[in-house]
Amino acid sequence: MNIRMSKNIGFQVHDVEKAKEFYSTIFGMKEPDQKDVDEVEFRTKNNSIYLMGGIENLGPIMEVVVSDLDEAKKHFVENGCEVVRWNGKGKDCYIKDPFGMIFNVWEES
Repeated sequence: MNIRMSKNIGFQVHDVEKAKEFYSTIFGMKEPDQKDVDEVEFRTKNNSIYLMGGIENLGPIMEVVVSDLDEAKKHFVENGCEVVRWNGKGKDCYIKDPFGMIFNVWEES
């Protein structure tokens, strides 16, 4: 199976607008002039950071890109990962690895 790390990292926060103001003001992060997503997006030299609304604080959510979402789910579960949220292709598919890190599993188009 082909798995690669994405440059995307998600921050799930209770208040997206407050978080946007904080990261813009305190860390100097800037939104791109043009973007392809509805979430607040900040781009750095190496990563895209997305602010997503939610009631849970799951910590930073890194992302892996796979060629087959169902095959990846099976692979990760068989190797000690726990499914945290699985909403299907094009949506949040979170797993927690045995060390507590959360990853979004994204199927390449």
